Amino acid sequence: MKKTVVKQASLKSLASTALQDWESEMSWEAIRALHMLGSPETLAMAQRFAKSKNRHKRALAMYIASQLRRARFPARWNSDSDEYAIEETQALLMEGLNDPVENVMAAAISGFGHRPHPSALPSLLALATHTDAGIRFQVAFALAHYHEDASVEALLVLATDSDDDTRDWATFALGTMHEADTAEIRERLWQNLGDSNESVSGEALAGLAKRKDERVIAVLLERLDEDCMVFELDAAEMMASALLLAPLNAIRDAVSRGEGSDSYWHMRLDDAIAACGGSEK
Repeated sequence: MKKTVVKQASLKSLASTALQDWESEMSWEAIRALHMLGSPETLAMAQRFAKSKNRHKRALAMYIASQLRRARFPARWNSDSDEYAIEETQALLMEGLNDPVENVMAAAISGFGHRPHPSALPSLLALATHTDAGIRFQVAFALAHYHEDASVEALLVLATDSDDDTRDWATFALGTMHEADTAEIRERLWQNLGDSNESVSGEALAGLAKRKDERVIAVLLERLDEDCMVFELDAAEMMASALLLAPLNAIRDAVSRGEGSDSYWHMRLDDAIAACGGSEK
């Protein structure tokens, strides 16, 4: 009995922290902790909050529903866990899609990126042209997990969005998350390769390289230098062309691997060299 009381007190405390300074770092930490407290009590709290007149409580209900899990080993929250109450939480998220408050709606949309359900797709597609950029971004995030033709068509439009974050995620969804390989997708990725936003351009490059588009080689021959990003190194690895070996080796010879250097970047460089037929130095 004592264990239940403690657990309920912890649940209430986390919910209070999440709501107290809404969307602060402390609030997000509390929400992440709530995600790992999958239980009838947590689900009941989310269901109760979803009907609250307080919009922050309704948004919190959506955030909890989106990723509610039960840890297999309670003493280690970051270890293995299982999704909890999938059908019940998806039902909550469906309600949230019709909420009049945009923040609540956005949280519900985001939830369907974590817990996709076919019945949500028509609503997500309808919201792809919403006037609020935050809503469109969340739709792009969610549609990355829906592989129907209609989802691809919506992402092709979102990949031209005026909002950088929305355009970036839609390009990532088309290029990396989706397996479809059509002329329309390749053309959109090729257009976004010239985007002024480095991340959008990088995601487009990755998507084309994933599809082994030979035009990528010429682009990489221009972009591969000491200041290139991981996008270029990953694309070089995926293309695995001997034509890229010389610039990759030149980068390896020129860059320092001293203390404070980006070890991940260097690892990706080594992997790209190996894929293109080079050897360890």
